[in-house]
Amino acid sequence: MKLFLLKFPVLMGFIVAACSTQNSPELAVDSDTSYEMLNVPVTEQPPVQTESVERKVIREGEIYFECRDIQETDSFLKNEVKSAKGYISSESSNSYGERTEKRLSIRIPADQLDPLLEKIQSHAIHIENTNIRSDDVTEQYIDVEARLKTKKELENRYMELLKQAGNLEETLGLERELANVRGEIESMEGRLRYLSDRVALSTLNVSFYVEGKRTFGFLSKASEGIGNGWENLQWFLVLLINIWPFFLIFGALLFWLLKRKKTPPPPMK
Repeated sequence: MKLFLLKFPVLMGFIVAACSTQNSPELAVDSDTSYEMLNVPVTEQPPVQTESVERKVIREGEIYFECRDIQETDSFLKNEVKSAKGYISSESSNSYGERTEKRLSIRIPADQLDPLLEKIQSHAIHIENTNIRSDDVTEQYIDVEARLKTKKELENRYMELLKQAGNLEETLGLERELANVRGEIESMEGRLRYLSDRVALSTLNVSFYVEGKRTFGFLSKASEGIGNGWENLQWFLVLLINIWPFFLIFGALLFWLLKRKKTPPPPMK
């Protein structure tokens, strides 16, 4: 009787362990089971009330204006961006005719976008165009987060199964599935980082120009006129070459008419 009492707790422990193993199909490995079936479907997540979470909004836009001085405006913008803890991602400049123009692509914290626009409007002489867009990506962000959480849970299940693999075939199959899941996790994490960066920093493309003083410039215009005259003369010669058959026809017709005039009429009887 004493021997039975001593063995009873051990026996109950084996029974509980066996029952828990039967009730945990995700931790049981069958060598005849395909590893594609280990990706147990996860129940759909309940709809998230996006009103109760922080909104994820991407803001970007463009502004085009006339300024008094290109260098002054360029320094003004760069100082304002630096004060707002933003940065210039690209810049370019060009000149055509009497106009000089410059373009800056600015990345700035989202809460500093409106104050910067107000300062630009106060600085500009004339605003040509302003366009600001907002794209709410809250649902997309939450969806990626939920799928990422599911994939990480699946990764943990595969790691547990890998510890219990009994032969080389099971080990290789589990490692292959685990590599696929980790690839998807890295892709989703990259997507979340991209969305977070776009939400945290707004993009504003700023283009500004200045009109130069219009002068007559006699020498430059005279030189330009000589060049245009020479070019027009060449085009005229090309035109004559292209219509040479008409000169031949008109010349033959004119010769026939002159010859007919010179021929005396027959004498009257």
